[in-house]
Amino acid sequence: MMCILLYIMSQLSNFLEYLTVIRFAFTVPINLFLIYLTIFRIKQIVGTYKYMIITFASLGITFSICEQFARPFVHNYNKGLMFFSLSWIGLRNEIMLIGLVVYAGFYVLVVAFIAVQFVFRYVVLIYPDWVKKFEGMGVLVWGSYPFWVGVFNGFAIFWFAYPDDFGDEYMRNEIFEVYNLDITKVPRILIIPYDANESIRWFNTLYLLTGAFTLLSQYFIIIYCGVKMHSQMNKELLKFSIPNRKLQQQFFKALVVQIIVPTIIFVFPSTPVLLGPLLNLKMSIQSGGVCALLSLYPPIDSIVFMLIVTEYRKIFTKKCATKTHSLPFHYITV
Repeated sequence: MMCILLYIMSQLSNFLEYLTVIRFAFTVPINLFLIYLTIFRIKQIVGTYKYMIITFASLGITFSICEQFARPFVHNYNKGLMFFSLSWIGLRNEIMLIGLVVYAGFYVLVVAFIAVQFVFRYVVLIYPDWVKKFEGMGVLVWGSYPFWVGVFNGFAIFWFAYPDDFGDEYMRNEIFEVYNLDITKVPRILIIPYDANESIRWFNTLYLLTGAFTLLSQYFIIIYCGVKMHSQMNKELLKFSIPNRKLQQQFFKALVVQIIVPTIIFVFPSTPVLLGPLLNLKMSIQSGGVCALLSLYPPIDSIVFMLIVTEYRKIFTKKCATKTHSLPFHYITV
């Protein structure tokens, strides 16, 4: 089963790589449009959550720019995984390696920001008196938390998976045969959990454990707040007016979709890629499709959010209605 999933990812990566520029071209205008509507057109969304929506859309744009710069790709070979950059001509490897590390930390940053939004919606619904803690100086807390989680994950991959002589030698022939590249001239991160004697290489293994803990801890926050909100929503929503009640329900649905989408398009596909080295399977697969799939998230998330929340849908409805009735009916003479 693991080999089948990895094979599918290798075939998918060949197709999705051609769509990189197209994805970027869609991501920027869609998220800018969401920011514009949130700032200038949507009046019902105010305060902290408004800033969160704007920040999240901005993160989507930043992530797409980071992907265009880093040009990330992944290759699985037996017990090794190489995360590397198809770097730009003229840029030093050290700069491209930093781009890879930033890209690697960005996904966890995004998930951590979704966790912050779940906590905020949980507080609004269950403990409304605590909402003020998210305002003023509280903005620095909820705004910096995802940043530090992303920095921690980026530092972990840089420290624990920095290339060494054993890793370079293990992957050298494979990278040359598949990509015609000299591994020492490629910005790269190497994860090889076992050495030549099948003993554990603790640094690389520690990254896998650290990365898993960082990501799963965010999912724990999301699931805990989500379950609590779902179980008490009907009772707590009675405290709100009917229009505000519907809006709170839509926000909850939007948050659920925001975490389901990256889980389906990235977490599930990347699991066999990351677990492959631990299982020490015999394989040689271009698994860069996981990076291509992750880059689909920013535009999809913004589109789905605008479709779920009624206030955004109303704007599209009004636009369509205006265009439909802008020209008066006349008899047509042939």
